[in-house]
Amino acid sequence: MKRVRGALLALLAVCALARPARADLLWTPDNRFFERHSDQCTYVGRSYYANGAAGFVTLWDAPGGSGVEAQYENGTRLWVYWLYQDWGCISVWGDAGHTDGWVPMSQLELIYDHISFEEAYGGQFRAYSGEFADYSGAAQGIAFWEYPGAPEPNLVWDYDSDILSGLREPNSFSAVFTDETGLDWGYVPYLYGHRNFWICLDDPAETDFSVREIPQPELIPAQPPAPPPVSPLPAALVGAVVLVTAGLLFLLSRTRKQNG
Repeated sequence: MKRVRGALLALLAVCALARPARADLLWTPDNRFFERHSDQCTYVGRSYYANGAAGFVTLWDAPGGSGVEAQYENGTRLWVYWLYQDWGCISVWGDAGHTDGWVPMSQLELIYDHISFEEAYGGQFRAYSGEFADYSGAAQGIAFWEYPGAPEPNLVWDYDSDILSGLREPNSFSAVFTDETGLDWGYVPYLYGHRNFWICLDDPAETDFSVREIPQPELIPAQPPAPPPVSPLPAALVGAVVLVTAGLLFLLSRTRKQNG
């Protein structure tokens, strides 16, 4: 019995250690081309607007492929997980699961995000010096933002002691930024499964801040998706098979006559 208990405790300990590791795994699509070329793909993890020349974009089964996985009007937000040369691998989630496919990056427009903000304002970042250590949690909530001055928060998390204890760890904030109104914002690379977000250190529960003016992409007017042109290759292959079969049948018939 002692051995059994010891084995169970060891198994529970392994499961507890494995839980965070699974949370940190990168999403991989259910796509044959990606499975064959994953070592040649680079992780992206950023959002884009569909912006095809025809008013929509087509998700293909592979870069330069012929199988259509889905189509989306311009302006649809699409998440690019992986990059292969100049093609982005997109996964779109729905009630029935997810749809995976490839789109040329030239048909996408990047949505301003925390990386864009760092590229523009990173020179004003400074090291965290305990600005959040004395927060009492009286506001009963914490808002997570893509960047200081974003139109709306990504998430508003009801206050509890776990969040505060996590944010009070010395390494929770990797940078601090003071905005144009004098408010301090802290950048959190990772917390309880959430990545790359900002918190207003002066008023973490507030969700009504002035919106930052950012460059807006010019999108081609949206059009309903149209069926893509049928590739002539399958028809040509079928035709070739028919011709070869007919030729073989002719030769077989001729041989029989000669032998008969």
